Amino acid sequence: MDTTMMKRQLKLAIPQGFQEMIIAIGWSMFYKIVGMIGLIELATTQLLFTIMHASFMPALGVGQACSTLVSKYMGEKRVDKSETSIKESIRLAEYIMGVMGISFILFPKTYLYIFTNDPEIIRLGVFGLRMIGAVQFLDAIGFVLWFALAGAGNTIFPAMVESVLTWFIIVLGSYVFGVKMAIGFTAPWVLFPVYMALFAGTMVWKISKGDWKEIKV
Repeated sequence: MDTTMMKRQLKLAIPQGFQEMIIAIGWSMFYKIVGMIGLIELATTQLLFTIMHASFMPALGVGQACSTLVSKYMGEKRVDKSETSIKESIRLAEYIMGVMGISFILFPKTYLYIFTNDPEIIRLGVFGLRMIGAVQFLDAIGFVLWFALAGAGNTIFPAMVESVLTWFIIVLGSYVFGVKMAIGFTAPWVLFPVYMALFAGTMVWKISKGDWKEIKV
C-alpha cells in the first residue's frame, strides 16, 4: 500500500467530502425554511431548483475541463498555461451561461410552463427564475474558479467559503427575512444573487492573490 499517495488523496478528498455533507444539510434546512413560508412557495422553489440545476450543467462541464487542464499544467510547471486555461474557461462559461441567463429573464414563463400550469406557481416562479437568470454570469465565474482551485490542489478554501455562505446567507438569511420578518418567498430569491456575488467575488480574489500557483500536491 502506497501510504504517501493515500495521504495525498485524503488531503484532497476529505475537504470536498466534508463540504458536500455541510452543503447538503444546509440546503435541506433551506427547503424546510421555505416550507415554513408556504407549501406553494416550497413547490415553486423545488421547480426552480430543477431548472437551475439543469442550467448549471454547462458551467460544471467547463469547470471540470478547467480543473483537468490546471492540474495538468501545474504538474508540468507551466503556470502560465494554467492561467490561460482559467481565463478561457471563464470566457466560454460566460458565453453559455450568459445566453441562458438572458433567456430566463426574458422568457421565464416559457420554461415554467414546461413543468406546470398552476397559475400561482407560475406567478411566483417568474420572479425566482429571473433572479436565477440575473446571476448566471456569476455562476459561471464561481463554478470555473472553484474547479480551478481544486485542480491546483486547494480544495479546502472553496469548501469553507461555500459552506459558510450557504449557512449564513441562504439558511440564516432566509429564516430571518423570509420567516421572522415575514417577507415571504421574495426573501430567499433576493438573497440568492447576494450569495452568488459573494462566492464568485471571493473566488476571484483567491485566484488573483496567486498563492495557488505555489501549491505542491
